[in-house]
Amino acid sequence: MGPSSSDLYCTLEIIYSLIAVGLLFQSLANISEIRGGDSYWYLAIIPLLVAHAALLMFNGIRKEVSAKVVSFMLAIAYGSYLLWPFTVGAEHSAIPWSWLFGIYAMLVPVFEESPRESIIHSIVFPVLLVISSVSAHVIKGSPLDATELLIRVAYLGFCCALLAGLARFALNAVHESDKTYYETLSAQLLLNRSRDYAKELQGFDKLVHDNVMAALLDASRNPGELPQRTRLLARRAIGVLEEEALKSQPQRPITFQALTEQIAEGVEPWNQRLRFVSDSIEKYPLASPDSTLPYTAARAFTHAVTEAVSNSARHSGTRTTHISIRTEMRRPFNSTRSDEVRPYILCTISDKGQGFSMSNIDFRRLGVRVSMIRSMEDAGGMVTITSAPEKGTRVVVQWPHEEPNAG
Repeated sequence: MGPSSSDLYCTLEIIYSLIAVGLLFQSLANISEIRGGDSYWYLAIIPLLVAHAALLMFNGIRKEVSAKVVSFMLAIAYGSYLLWPFTVGAEHSAIPWSWLFGIYAMLVPVFEESPRESIIHSIVFPVLLVISSVSAHVIKGSPLDATELLIRVAYLGFCCALLAGLARFALNAVHESDKTYYETLSAQLLLNRSRDYAKELQGFDKLVHDNVMAALLDASRNPGELPQRTRLLARRAIGVLEEEALKSQPQRPITFQALTEQIAEGVEPWNQRLRFVSDSIEKYPLASPDSTLPYTAARAFTHAVTEAVSNSARHSGTRTTHISIRTEMRRPFNSTRSDEVRPYILCTISDKGQGFSMSNIDFRRLGVRVSMIRSMEDAGGMVTITSAPEKGTRVVVQWPHEEPNAG
């Protein structure tokens, strides 16, 4: 779920909560026309509708999306149609006063992004209205105007189809917007990396030019045997070039402090949704910021954190992702006292979004194997993912892994 999709879902929650208010006034007007009122247990649908609409409005304003909350709409709609023939109010009118409640439940197939279910529900709710009205006429003997029923059924079906169609059109538009956003973001990240690399090359070229040219100019101005000054300049140039060559080696170790800075740079595109929190555990002493890890491990670590933050932004359905980094100085778990104490660095990315079922992930698939999990394992680290539907997701990226003699 991208940023545009998330905004649309939140807007739909607010719109449907307002639709519920309209249904409330329409229902109260119809109830007032029933002599003697209706059954109290059936009237409980009204406070349920109000409470659910308030929760939808609350989630929409907070920019939270919950499929479980939305799915409760179906219970309200189906209950209003199926229970009507058994109420006191059905003795006075075969057509239920809640005949428009099917409109309220049309948000469910939209959230499930299923055009097929949208079509099915657009047909099912009018059919349920017919069944409910005919059943009330048969069971209670209440009068039934076939023309009025036909008009209401047609109106209900038209409204359901219209709302589903408009929502589907809007979803298709925002999906394209999200696709463009992520393509632009990827291009921007690639451009930033290319710019940084070009800047490093430019600095290296400048050092080469300054030092080599200084030595050559000195040699050209002093003919004859190589003077002492030229030898000194040449040695200095060689020393500078060797130092820069060492710096440019991709395998040089990265300190924990430098890794933290790389992570901050990698997640910068999502800074608006990130909340950096403290994650210190007093059980273990902190590792030194100058502790190092291999370059490949640092690159895999940054990639894993960036991918976890990106996944949270796209799929969680929330506007906030929490991220924390901590270091520990300890022995590996399940190790013996003979194992040395070593530095650990851990980054936790969590959200309170929709989550997913871990059993649905096939870790044998190529896409999963080459993702952050496999890349961290190859680099000597590990990734732990914890998630459940409607309970959010928690990803812990760690280096090194917990095996004795790791790192």
